Amino acid sequence: MLKEITMFEFNDFAQKHNLYNPYQTSNYAIFKTEENFDYEYLGFFENNILTCATLILYKNVSFTLKYAYSPRGFLMDYKDITLLKEFSIELKKYLKKKRVVFLKIDPLIITKKYNAFDKQLTFIEQLNYKNIFSELEYRKLKDNLYFESSLPRFDGIINLKEFNLKNIQKNTRNKINKAINKGLTFRMAEQKDLPQLYEFIKNKSNKKFKYYNDLYKAYNSDALIDFFLVEIDYEAFLEKAKSKYEEETIKNNNLNEELKINSSNKILNKKMVSDKLLINYKNDILEASAKFSNNELKKVIAGALVIKSGKNVNIICSGYNPRYRHLNANYFLHYSIIEHYKENYEYLSLNGLTGDFSKENKYYGLNEFKLSFNPLIIEYLGELDLIINEKAYNNLLTTGKLHNIFDKKD
Repeated sequence: MLKEITMFEFNDFAQKHNLYNPYQTSNYAIFKTEENFDYEYLGFFENNILTCATLILYKNVSFTLKYAYSPRGFLMDYKDITLLKEFSIELKKYLKKKRVVFLKIDPLIITKKYNAFDKQLTFIEQLNYKNIFSELEYRKLKDNLYFESSLPRFDGIINLKEFNLKNIQKNTRNKINKAINKGLTFRMAEQKDLPQLYEFIKNKSNKKFKYYNDLYKAYNSDALIDFFLVEIDYEAFLEKAKSKYEEETIKNNNLNEELKINSSNKILNKKMVSDKLLINYKNDILEASAKFSNNELKKVIAGALVIKSGKNVNIICSGYNPRYRHLNANYFLHYSIIEHYKENYEYLSLNGLTGDFSKENKYYGLNEFKLSFNPLIIEYLGELDLIINEKAYNNLLTTGKLHNIFDKKD
């Protein structure tokens, strides 16, 4: 039997479910009301036992019709085909009475996994969900490679319990260590600091500051969101640069003495590397000293919002000041987030990447950055529409209104 359930019933079921995620929560429901969505929680009972539940979002497409969305799909055992069938039949009847044209879902059904380093593909042994959903009158939408869908179809997942700095790309390790040596610091921030983060992410999409402020408020009411900022501490930066410069000066002088005795290519190459390091450390000293002379002791240069769901954490958004790209703040930020959560949580989502791993992909830099942390790449089944009103759905499709509804413009 399908019926509406209370927020408390839904939360209790969701928080115990293995598919629990940031989008099937009462917090997300409250957040989406700021975007003019209505919502309700539905549950399916078998012998008075709740076996399936979902948050359903509603939005008008005309004065009399609406569409529905179950973000990240139903909280259920998808391998139980009988349950999926019975639930879908009852759901279709229920939504028809509410004058819903179609229901969109993007379930957390993993179809493939990839190794981050060599993109080696592993198919997941499972049921043929495309055929199963098709038989239940769900229409499978085109598999996208980029960020066209409501939520990413590809994601990078880091096993926090197995994470080791030695297992990530060497270049990334070096950037993290350099950032640490530059005096970067990682700290928890508050809602009043959100404008600083917004400056780093406002050009990534068409989302306004209100979007992130509403998001923070919705999840912070239950302490399910953390806000981090990365700062450069110029006092620490200056001290580290001076120390490194002094150490390298000693090495450089010793190499000069060696060259007087033995001018081999090996020693000459070491001397050239040392000369370059001295220049870098000297530039760091000059940069930090200039900030000190202007009485600027600290500068926020990166930040991120992280939502917690059960034993998992999800980086919802992150950004950095490109003027300080040379400080590798984004690498330091993500490494610090991993270190912050790895003791008490199991998995970290990097908030999506694309399925196009070629250099021609305009998101190639974003992909390579996330892949450098050696996550497991997972590919979800994708979006499906359960058609409730075929005639109205086709009309939305042919007139282009359906495209306009979901055009992200970012």
